[in-house]
Amino acid sequence: MSSKHIETKHKIKNINNKLIFNEMLENSMLSEIEKKMMRMYYVENKTMDYIADELGYSPQGILKMHKRILKRIGSLL
Repeated sequence: MSSKHIETKHKIKNINNKLIFNEMLENSMLSEIEKKMMRMYYVENKTMDYIADELGYSPQGILKMHKRILKRIGSLL
């Protein structure tokens, strides 16, 4: 993972108010499945393996989705 993605991930984890994070997700151009994945990971603190199982993706697919999302939303943070 690039340092820019790591920085974006840290910014997301530092959002104290989960309502603000949810609002940011709602206002983003992410698909519903991408929003759900981000909520599960950052709000509900689910593991990537759990999310993959719940959403019907492979763990590698979820990791790739997460990386793409971090790249797209980095500018919003």
